[in-house]
Amino acid sequence: MSVTDARLNEIGLELLRGPMRSYRSIPLFYPAISGAFSFFLQSEYDVGLIFVWWLALSLLGLEYAFFQRRFFATKGYIDALAATRQCALRYWAINGVWVASVPLFWQPDSEMQNLSLVLVQVIHVVVTTFTGASRRTIFYAVSGPSAIAATLGCFFAGTPLFEALGLGFVLTYAYLGRMARVQRLQAEDALKLRYDNSDLIRDLAAARDASDAARRRAEEANAELSRREERFRALVENAFDAIIVTDAENTITYVSPSVRSVGLQPGDMIGRVAPTLLPAREASRLRELFATSLQHKDAVQRVEFFAEGADGRQQWFEASITDLRSDPIIGGYVVNLRDITERKRSEREMAGHFAVLEAVAAGMPLEEVMTLVAKGVEEANPGADAAVYLIDRERNLTICATQSFPPQFRAAIEKFWDDNKTGNFGAAVVTARERLVIPDILAVEGDPALLEFARAHGTRGFWLQNILSREGRGGIGGIAVHFKEPREPNAWESAYLLSTAHLAGIAVDRRRAEEELRKAMETAELANRAKSKFLANMSHELRTPLNAIIGFSEIMHKGLFGVLGSPRYVEYARDIRDSGAHLLSVIDDILDISKIEAGRYPLEEEEIDIGEVLRWSIEIIRPRANEKGQTVHLSIASELPPLRADLRAMRQIMLNLLSNAGKFTPDYGNIHVGAVIARDGDLEISVSDTGIGIPEDKLEQVLEPFAQVDDSTARHYGGTGLGLPITKSLVEMHGGTFRLESVLGKGTTARLTLPATRLCPAGRAEAASA
Repeated sequence: MSVTDARLNEIGLELLRGPMRSYRSIPLFYPAISGAFSFFLQSEYDVGLIFVWWLALSLLGLEYAFFQRRFFATKGYIDALAATRQCALRYWAINGVWVASVPLFWQPDSEMQNLSLVLVQVIHVVVTTFTGASRRTIFYAVSGPSAIAATLGCFFAGTPLFEALGLGFVLTYAYLGRMARVQRLQAEDALKLRYDNSDLIRDLAAARDASDAARRRAEEANAELSRREERFRALVENAFDAIIVTDAENTITYVSPSVRSVGLQPGDMIGRVAPTLLPAREASRLRELFATSLQHKDAVQRVEFFAEGADGRQQWFEASITDLRSDPIIGGYVVNLRDITERKRSEREMAGHFAVLEAVAAGMPLEEVMTLVAKGVEEANPGADAAVYLIDRERNLTICATQSFPPQFRAAIEKFWDDNKTGNFGAAVVTARERLVIPDILAVEGDPALLEFARAHGTRGFWLQNILSREGRGGIGGIAVHFKEPREPNAWESAYLLSTAHLAGIAVDRRRAEEELRKAMETAELANRAKSKFLANMSHELRTPLNAIIGFSEIMHKGLFGVLGSPRYVEYARDIRDSGAHLLSVIDDILDISKIEAGRYPLEEEEIDIGEVLRWSIEIIRPRANEKGQTVHLSIASELPPLRADLRAMRQIMLNLLSNAGKFTPDYGNIHVGAVIARDGDLEISVSDTGIGIPEDKLEQVLEPFAQVDDSTARHYGGTGLGLPITKSLVEMHGGTFRLESVLGKGTTARLTLPATRLCPAGRAEAASA
């Protein structure tokens, strides 16, 4: 859609909104008037027909109310022509039903009532002429039915009075139609003018932001030059940006009054060379920049620079400089100037804080982090020298981080602090929760040490912001800002110092917490290693006598050197052997878990036949399974490749899982062992039983060392709770995963997965099934 079509559509919508707002009362007006007709006028027709007429008017009014609500609630595009047609159709329908009042209530014997009916329609036509004239379709829809009804009623009556009235009304309606047309054209012209004015205002706003506005106005000098010059001057002097005009030699010839908004005075600038208002370094940078831009023939140059105010603080400006030296009217440069000091301060504050947070996150030493804090303070306060001091609980200076002070300054600070940490100055650093501001140290009385220090290092203004921890505890240090001239912080500088002090406090808390955590971890690691070493040593000390006890009790039980005598001695010897074997198994588990935790369980990897490991493990536990009548099944996928793993560890894993399965499976239960290659190529081994199962909330607990489902389980089934943790650790040492799946009362499945990288595709194990 073109711009012209869109504009015409918007004008059409605006013309439509007028009558629609005027007819908001239709849903109430027509039912009310028709109801009054029903009560006060005589009719030759049945009451039911009149009720149907009244109900039709009410329903049409209600439907129109919903249509109007949808129209005004629509936020997107509306086709004005289509909306006008839809609205007109509804007006035709409503007014078409409304004019039925003339035949319904026409009384041949009551000329007064008939005259009233005709006059009501005439009044309706007159009123709607002024409310619906903005759209021709709407005008005929709201006035046409009543005009037709009134005219036909007059001529139908046949009396001279009515015929004269009908003829007069026809002429009047023609006149009203002409008036409606004039009113419609005036409304269209007014809307077009309003939109044209809107375009003009928008164009003027865009022109104000363009850097060459002055040049275009200068080139437009013509017969109306005087009037346009006044308009231009009014625009310039009330613009948001300050405007400065110079000649070709950079001498300022014009300054707009709005330059006061950036802290400058027009009278102080006229006749001065523009670069002399800037610091020498900035003036030199801008000259180089302009020399480069002139080589590239850039007409407009955007630059940022700073200047010093009367109080010594820096002000940052952004300027759009237009080269109009070739223009005969300007003959120099036009500068659009705005103050961006607040924005630059925010950018510097954000950059400084981000650098500190990044350094903290990267783990940089605390002194380097505090140096970044001091650097940020100096960048936010040009002309200042900043230092960050940190002290310990004994008020000893631990860090003196600075970006600009010479190396000997630290020695001077340390000496000054040592001499004054117990005095007023030290108390201020430790206990003050707000800033300590000394606008001019040389004006301080009663502190000769401070005066001597200030004279020695050329310090006049001094600010000290106490650094607080996150808990609000002070006494951890401060941020000191030194100036060579008397200086007092403004609101922004005070807020910046406070936020920077909070940031420094966070960094200090973070480093101290990390140090405490590191020490705690080292202590815990030493304790864990000592525990593991103790368990390993004690396990070895216990295994030696236990082997002797088991061996001698076996000899006694079998009577290798003669009969013991009493049969009870044989039973006692067997009990000693079984108890010793159980205790040795417990000690072996403790030794294994200690080795694993201490990192002393090396894997001796080799290519092994995993099928052979599974068969060997089943044969080891088969006698015990046979005693309980349990059935052990083995299924292995065909062409299972060799596995690169520690043979001893894999056997221990399978023995632990099979022992657990046999222990917790009742007599005549089933145990199933399987090995398959998963879709992703990993090796998956599972051991399933039909035992007592494990509660879902205990599945993670039983994988912790010495943990069992409950004490009754330990008393009934025995064991130390180390089998599954050892199994899980050995699987993870091979880069695999171990998990348990269980349903209480139905059984448990232990599933371990070893990565595909441990399979050796070069060799193939024979398919097996048992």
